[in-house]
Amino acid sequence: MKNMKRIALLVIVSLYLTCAMSQIPLTGVVSVQNSKVNTGETVYVPNTQVSSQNAQPNTTDNEGKFTLRFTGVASGRQVQIAVTLYGAYKDYVVVNEKELQSITLGRITPVSVYICRKGDLEQRQAEMVGLNMRKLEERMEADKKRLQKERDLLRQNNDYLTARYSEIKDSLDVIDKNIDNAFERIKEYAKNMVLENLDDKDDNYVKAYHCFSRGELDSVSYYLQDHELELKYQKILQLREDLVKEQTLAKILTESAKVKEEYSKNSLSELIKEWLLLARTYNMKNNYEKTMTYYEKAIHADTLITENLFEFATYLYSIREYAKAEKYYLQCLERYRILEQENPEEYLADVAQTLNDLAILHWSFREYSKALEKLEEALDIRRKLAVEDPKNYLAGVAQTLNNLGILHWMTKEYRKAAQEYEEALEIRRDLAAENPTGYLDKVALTLMNFAILHKATDEYFKALEEYEEALEIYRDLAAENPKTFLSNLASCLDNLANLHELMKEYPKALEEYEEALEIRRTLAAENPKAYLVSVAETLRNLADLYKNTGNFSKSLEKLEEALEIYRQFAAENPKAYSSIVTEIEERKADMERK
Repeated sequence: MKNMKRIALLVIVSLYLTCAMSQIPLTGVVSVQNSKVNTGETVYVPNTQVSSQNAQPNTTDNEGKFTLRFTGVASGRQVQIAVTLYGAYKDYVVVNEKELQSITLGRITPVSVYICRKGDLEQRQAEMVGLNMRKLEERMEADKKRLQKERDLLRQNNDYLTARYSEIKDSLDVIDKNIDNAFERIKEYAKNMVLENLDDKDDNYVKAYHCFSRGELDSVSYYLQDHELELKYQKILQLREDLVKEQTLAKILTESAKVKEEYSKNSLSELIKEWLLLARTYNMKNNYEKTMTYYEKAIHADTLITENLFEFATYLYSIREYAKAEKYYLQCLERYRILEQENPEEYLADVAQTLNDLAILHWSFREYSKALEKLEEALDIRRKLAVEDPKNYLAGVAQTLNNLGILHWMTKEYRKAAQEYEEALEIRRDLAAENPTGYLDKVALTLMNFAILHKATDEYFKALEEYEEALEIYRDLAAENPKTFLSNLASCLDNLANLHELMKEYPKALEEYEEALEIRRTLAAENPKAYLVSVAETLRNLADLYKNTGNFSKSLEKLEEALEIYRQFAAENPKAYSSIVTEIEERKADMERK
């Protein structure tokens, strides 16, 4: 009897060990990104070590293939893969490293790993941004001339109240706004798009992608026809219906159903990328109706892709659709919190960034308590991340501190704002010491915010030091990149002149106002819709200065020129500018009587 029990025990132990030692294979292949598209032949990467926890490391063969065998991990769990490159590829980097942080164990399709030379991604991103900016400026300038011609014709006919006149006015406003904000938008698109491997995409997507990268936006929709994408979507939906039927009939996930599931998932992922490319294209072309359509298609097709939700929310905020933006930001926050519970190292930073952006949205609604709550949580997260990895997360700490300073300045809590600006400035100075190109403009921005705060608390000499340092930075930046930083330089000069005027240092104020005016006149000559109002603002400031110094004829001259500009804008937008016109007319009449 004892022997029988012992045999039974051995059988149980044997079964347990067999189960514990069962292995789940995960296959994959390592190749050079876009090698087939560029050369006509896929370049596979041999002798590369691929490793993961709970699996023995494996080295790729001559066809770039590898197999990891996992023990003690259940199928369906998420695993991370690390890739180490040697020999001819030691100076390469993994392109889709983020995807390798969450691989589903038990998948049938091989894992694709793409590599490229160090610096290639940045170079391609810079080329894509440069081409798109040039094409965008050319296209928008042509659109502006066409719309201005049509608007002038309506003016000649006194058709100010027609719906078309209003549409043209709004379109011109949108064009000017997008020219100014396009750089950051294009840079963000390019940053994501250069990560794609075109070797596994169909020909139409590759052609559309290249059109976008060259700024040939009109050609993108030619290759990505809406009806063809809709047909793809219907086929995928049909495939999913077939999957459900097979699962129901078999009551288990058959191999056929699993293949269809993975195929439909991968196909849908590619289709979503096509819709996103169209959304980004139409955004660049200022076609908001189509942009919304394709973003909504991509979001509706898979609501769990948090990066797409975040991109859509950011787009909605940029067009002042604040209520919709808040909805999607909140969805992002909920998703990132769930993901962060499973993988805090990967997603905690995303939680903080979403909280930061939600806070800005809240203060746009004047919901200051909600904004404060979000910013304080974001700051707490970013401080903890920066302790472990200051190189990657200190900039985020400074960003949230700067935003907290603005919020406390808005609510007149000046002491708190000063403490936050001071810490943000210290961090940004340290970062700029190592990387001036990336962070000097952020130093100048915080200095400007600090100066505004010190001027509000009558600490003029502190404000003066901060404005002067910011001015020096903006001069250097504008010398290298005038298109991006000349407007900042003019704004800083205008603020500094206002401070000198308050301090009764009139010659300095006059010199700074005149330089700001010259810059703004230059900018307005190229883009009057965006910068002509700034010219008028500086003219008003100059009129005040001349009045304070007793030069009434000069003051009247500047007021008259500012008045003429404001009258132009009031003709198109009376709600925004009529009151300013009335105020200047009254000031002018009062001075003329004296």
